[in-house]
Amino acid sequence: MKPLRAWHGLASCLLALGLAGCAGWVGPRFPMSQPLGSTRAEVLTRLGAPTASYPLPQGERLQYSFLPAGVTVYNLDLDAEGRLQRVDQPLLKSRIDTDMVIDQTRAEDIRLLYGQPVRIDQVARFEGTVWVYQFLDLNEPFYAYLHLDPQGVLRRVVYQPVRNPPNGHHRG
Repeated sequence: MKPLRAWHGLASCLLALGLAGCAGWVGPRFPMSQPLGSTRAEVLTRLGAPTASYPLPQGERLQYSFLPAGVTVYNLDLDAEGRLQRVDQPLLKSRIDTDMVIDQTRAEDIRLLYGQPVRIDQVARFEGTVWVYQFLDLNEPFYAYLHLDPQGVLRRVVYQPVRNPPNGHHRG
């Protein structure tokens, strides 16, 4: 029975190390872990340079996108004094359904919310471009296809499950 105890001990150690590794990932270097009220300098020190930054009416948005390899985009909104007021991860089907208004939402609104798409396509029977975003819905990977006309106005949103998803996301 000693080999079985040794195996349980090894498995416990590996589990503890794995959990410690996950806890470290969701630590101070993770966008959702940023304390509200942090200064812009503190956020940049912990997270590094954002993938994009946008002026807001009363401050600035620092955007940390994990696309195209990942499925999340984090928006950290700073007030006019440069203090963190809000942290948001809007790349969710429920948010896309709520935030995207057909015939009203514009390309700059989409970029402000979700950052750069995974890719930009063109398709037959649609004059314009299709911005493609990958996200998780109930832990299942999906693509959102946002159809923008030549003036950059949203005309259609289509969802499709990801087949053979990268990054170890499995269906089934």
